[in-house]
Amino acid sequence: MNFRPRLLPSRTVPCWLALAAASCATAGEWSHIQGPAYDRKTSEGATGTWKTGEPRRIWEMKADGGFSSFVTGDGKAFTVVPIEGGGREAAVAIDRKTGKPLWQTALGVSEYANGGARGARGNDGGDGPRATPVFAAGRVFVFGAKFDLTALDAATGKVVWKRDLIADFGGKELHWANSASPLLVGDKVIVAGGGRNQTFLAFKAATGEVVWKSGTDRVTYSTPVFAKIHGQDHALFMVERGLVALDPATGKELWHYPFPYRTATCASPVVWNDIVNVTAGYGVGGGACKVTFAGGKWEAVELWRSPGNRDTAAHWSTAVVHDGFLYGCYGHGEYGGGAFKCIDIRTGEVKWQQPGFGHGQVILAGNRLLATTDAGVLKLIEPTPAGYRELVSADIIAGKVWASPALSDGHVLLRSTTGGVCVEL
Repeated sequence: MNFRPRLLPSRTVPCWLALAAASCATAGEWSHIQGPAYDRKTSEGATGTWKTGEPRRIWEMKADGGFSSFVTGDGKAFTVVPIEGGGREAAVAIDRKTGKPLWQTALGVSEYANGGARGARGNDGGDGPRATPVFAAGRVFVFGAKFDLTALDAATGKVVWKRDLIADFGGKELHWANSASPLLVGDKVIVAGGGRNQTFLAFKAATGEVVWKSGTDRVTYSTPVFAKIHGQDHALFMVERGLVALDPATGKELWHYPFPYRTATCASPVVWNDIVNVTAGYGVGGGACKVTFAGGKWEAVELWRSPGNRDTAAHWSTAVVHDGFLYGCYGHGEYGGGAFKCIDIRTGEVKWQQPGFGHGQVILAGNRLLATTDAGVLKLIEPTPAGYRELVSADIIAGKVWASPALSDGHVLLRSTTGGVCVEL
């Protein structure tokens, strides 16, 4: 196998119909890169044993290259690693508690156009798989670099079904390869990447049969999210013409918020009540719209727009919203130095910023932010617009960290371009 875990001793510092809105995850599982409810949040608190110094390390693993994050389910952790010298991707499963390798399944071929080679001085390189798997009801779903969608048996790694969006649905490759994870809504797997009149596709999670297909759009690198707005289920996609909202039951477009596109859009939409925030790098910046529904008509009305890379632009890191304020890593090309910011989602006002995070990531665990820098430092932060309040931090992994942390049963799992680690909070 291409991943080699090391267990550390404690002394070392189809239930498809039950899939409500997302991934049928039970308590303690982080089943999607955006969390079990697609909002980067978990009710599981971050108030465990880690108060000072280093958190207790449970296991480590070696895995060379890539930005795929961990997800968890059925006592396992899943991610995607490069094999065959980086020319192919493979899904892997390990025991979440021990780090023991369980299976590895080769997937499609991969090319990344060196898009992930940049980084801070001395912390660059490590290009590889971008997309993160999704776990649901004993299955693992992987959306590969060349838009190959594969369903695997979570227990064995055996391929259950596979669909090729380029060969079968007229899709086109992205220059820096697909980095989006699928949506799991009800009994459907929803992705974007097909061609004319079938950009958006829903497949039966159990069999891979097409449920619906719709739209003609040019896709981006952004992972879609699920949200319920005004009582209606929404599948939210960032495409080149902006933010598109679909009814996940039918694929019908509900509304559209025009938003600029330049070179690449990578961050996911962030939803707070009836407000949706979007952002991109390359001088685009951030913005937000308010979604209304009246007289049977949906409308997205812009609340604010902040162009440029200085204030609200995020190269690819997705923020989390808490009590109306966004918390996340912002900036474009600011490897190692980009700021962690608090931004009012209603107005776009930057309340405060703390440099030194680079293109890290963040999730919300109970009433605490778990943030990572792109150098592998894990930080516990109080979410308040009053100012930056760091509670504790520790350097937990070497390599470049563009992957997102996962929290499962008191353990934080994190990938880098050199490996993976599991620590106890």
